[in-house]
Amino acid sequence: MSTTNADFRYDKVIFDVGGTLTGFHQRAPFQEFLAHAGLPAREEDAHRFHRELIANILAERDHAQGKGADAAELDTWWRSVFAKTWPDRDDLVEKMLRWQRAGRFDRTFDDVMPTLKALEAMGMPMAVLSNFPTYLHDVLKRFDLTRFFDFVIVSAEVGMAKPDPRIFDLVAEEANRPRRRLLYVGDHVGDDIEGARGAGMDAVLIDRQNHLPEAPCPRISSLIELEAYVQLPTRPARAIVFDMDGVVLDSPPIHLLTWQRTLAPLGIELTAEDSYPLEGLPTEVTAQRLTERFLGKACSDREARRLAGIKRALFRDIFKPTIVSGIVPLLHDLRGRGYRLGLVTGSARSVVDESLAPTGVAEFFEVIVTGDEVTQGKPDPEPYRSAAAGLGIPPSQCLAVENALLGISSAKAAGMGCVALETTLPAERLSVADQVFSDVQSMRAWLLAS
Repeated sequence: MSTTNADFRYDKVIFDVGGTLTGFHQRAPFQEFLAHAGLPAREEDAHRFHRELIANILAERDHAQGKGADAAELDTWWRSVFAKTWPDRDDLVEKMLRWQRAGRFDRTFDDVMPTLKALEAMGMPMAVLSNFPTYLHDVLKRFDLTRFFDFVIVSAEVGMAKPDPRIFDLVAEEANRPRRRLLYVGDHVGDDIEGARGAGMDAVLIDRQNHLPEAPCPRISSLIELEAYVQLPTRPARAIVFDMDGVVLDSPPIHLLTWQRTLAPLGIELTAEDSYPLEGLPTEVTAQRLTERFLGKACSDREARRLAGIKRALFRDIFKPTIVSGIVPLLHDLRGRGYRLGLVTGSARSVVDESLAPTGVAEFFEVIVTGDEVTQGKPDPEPYRSAAAGLGIPPSQCLAVENALLGISSAKAAGMGCVALETTLPAERLSVADQVFSDVQSMRAWLLAS
């Protein structure tokens, strides 16, 4: 059965090239170069040459960020990398540069052609955006890749390079689709991930060797994982992980009220619009964010702890645990159908225990991840990754239920599907989720549809 765009999270997937589709991962071209240069070309020589060059590329990688708007600039970077390999052989440096320009060191990764064919068969449109000289077109043709892409944007041809937001603007213009419906896939945190996300697109980091730094996005070890990632889950495969405040507990109005009372002595008049986008952050961090916004600078850690203590005390005095309408029957039904259930919240364990114990809802959840039990809270993917690990289920087979932007970002960065409830924010503010529901009843109908 064919797949329509209604079945996709995205309308188009845009690929980086160097390090994503092609790379220096095969040793054979390096052995060929040694022989061409009249140097010892045994297998062990090629191994050493290849290993040293890759190390030099990785060492200089950050210095390449933003380069590629013109070929000369990129050539200079490559020359500096090759000079580390051959510090006293300018002739070999120039020979390597010529081979690089011709793409003779490059090979496609093993996962590239199967992935592109699979996405093509699904009906997923694809394109390329790369910091590369103009000979990129020749490289794509040589590997028979051009046929997969609706368009190819090359930095040297347009006079700008990633992470410049203007080059991502060109992508959005050419694709003619909402930016949130575009997915960028690359292997560089700065150029690719931060560049795409800064332009309003989603991004996925390809990290085949598990050596790249942390990034605020899903991480895959093979492009083959993209096929499942770009498809919308019609139903969660095995597990559903719920946010707490605003999804399970009807607590956001009380959080707002207690923040208003906490910050009023500082002259801060807080509105729901001010506070709800911060939902999911640890209380101390929220204090710093709000004081920074209204007073021009974030409060000290000590002051943040003081404000957080006041806020928590007020919350305990005022809040009477109330479950969001329809949640308990939904949890009953989901558990009866064999779904594994988890809970992720930015609140501390003590708050969770005090809030959920009187309701009996905690018994539904096999795993509860709290804000004081993770190193990085939402929007970092750690909370949802921890929940998936606790359930023993891959994030790709989990669905998150959220009501806040930070939580949606956290779940999606962990590689989960994510639906949202309009309990605090309107649908248009939650559109980055895979589905948005006005209430629990409509979400329940979708989740339990056969």
